[in-house]
Amino acid sequence: MTYTRKDTDDRKTVEGILDGLAVKTIEKLKQKGAFSELIGILKEGKESVIILVTDDKDKKIILKVFKITASNFKNMQKYIKGDRRFAKTKPTKRAIVYTWCRKEYANLLRMHDCGVSAPKPHAFLDNMLVMDYIGDEDLAPQLKNADIDNPEKMRDMIIGQYEKIYKKAGMVHGDLSQYNILVFEGEPIIIDVGQGVLKEQPNANEFLLRDIKNICAYFRKLGVECDDEDVKKRIMN
Repeated sequence: MTYTRKDTDDRKTVEGILDGLAVKTIEKLKQKGAFSELIGILKEGKESVIILVTDDKDKKIILKVFKITASNFKNMQKYIKGDRRFAKTKPTKRAIVYTWCRKEYANLLRMHDCGVSAPKPHAFLDNMLVMDYIGDEDLAPQLKNADIDNPEKMRDMIIGQYEKIYKKAGMVHGDLSQYNILVFEGEPIIIDVGQGVLKEQPNANEFLLRDIKNICAYFRKLGVECDDEDVKKRIMN
């Protein structure tokens, strides 16, 4: 592969955070046309690294790299177990993380196709996922950091998005909170859906109730009325 000087500098930055195998996977994704240019690292979390890349039209997109060693694969297993789509996953850390990446791709695609406001996924390979960039010059803020002019309207929009997730995509998010909702141009964008499960998964109802509890607790702290039971009825009926 031929790198420009900028590519080489950014590659060194990535290499400082990711292991050699991860860097090779990034190269494979670029060779396959999943992205055109590597711009740099946007943020690093406990279990993933978010890298800014561009497509062949110079449009910003995201390369999300799931960390193998840092991932809580034991916790991941409860979201994979019982999901008919990923029943053959081997019980090893690397296999679990690879499945998690494939699962987030599948969940995002399913949600996006059903009209849920979520990043559109473009490609995945091993522990790496390429998807839409949400934001303008800067990445859109999480709900917890966003300036919300009308909290009641935001509450209703988020509940409306969850209705689509549940009724149209046939899924439960599984970990919805103010940390995995972005706000862009006044609209909530649902992210981090690797733990999302189909409604028939044995723990789906438990996960749904927890999601509702998280969201209602957040809005009540803002002084906005949010009754768990009322939200449950709106989503499920």
